Amino acid sequence: MDVSVIIPCYNSGCYLGDALQSVAASKNLNGYQYEVIIVDDGSTDKDTLDMLNKLHDCTVIHQDNKGPGAARNTGVNAAKGEFILFLDSDNKIRDGFMARGIGIFNSTTADIVYGKPAFFGATTTPRFKTGEFDMESILVMNHIDMCSMVRKSAFDELGGFDEDRKLIAFEDWDLWIRAGAAQKKFHFVDEVMFDYRITNHSLLDDEDNHCKVVDILYTKHKNLVLDTFRKIGIGYSVYRKDEKRPFRTFFKNCYYKYLYRFINIHALAKRH
Repeated sequence: MDVSVIIPCYNSGCYLGDALQSVAASKNLNGYQYEVIIVDDGSTDKDTLDMLNKLHDCTVIHQDNKGPGAARNTGVNAAKGEFILFLDSDNKIRDGFMARGIGIFNSTTADIVYGKPAFFGATTTPRFKTGEFDMESILVMNHIDMCSMVRKSAFDELGGFDEDRKLIAFEDWDLWIRAGAAQKKFHFVDEVMFDYRITNHSLLDDEDNHCKVVDILYTKHKNLVLDTFRKIGIGYSVYRKDEKRPFRTFFKNCYYKYLYRFINIHALAKRH
């Protein structure tokens, strides 16, 4: 098995069909095989439960309500795929995402592959801007969505998602921070790879909750935050000094860009 698509579900049967249809519509798989694992996280909605009971072409696991992080961990524990694709039950993947991700994993040392979202639903206004991974940016704000592909061995090494219910809707942010700290390699695909549904009841819009999550994450990753702050502080200090002495900065940059390189090349030539 190449890919395990993990979908946590909690009373979201009204959207689940769209998510499953998007997976089934993935035609350009180049012979790769995938499985779909849905983890019912203690749903109580009758329509959702009826829908789950009618599914026969995927694995459905039922568990008590423990939160989406725990549901995803349950799905990964049951997964047979070498790679994991995390898909929320209210989102949709684009045709080609799985095959593209597998190709990147097989041709590089990437541990995490992710792309850009297209926003739809209550609004199409972007909630975040996705780009290349860097630790400074990820500590300020999460710019990598849950809908990403992860090498299963790397996920296991990281210990999976933190199942603390206080991190609900932000489990991915914590995972990316830990992955970056562990020197895991991120590969950004600068193309739309999935559709992100915006609803009117998103936890991402709760500013008070967001502040609480930031407090939890900054406490949890205290040493990493402090080290990163020191590096940024040193860089900012150098920038302010250069800003006050523009001519010195100009000649310093010219020296390192041209003269320093010329001197090194000349010295190497003399040795040979």
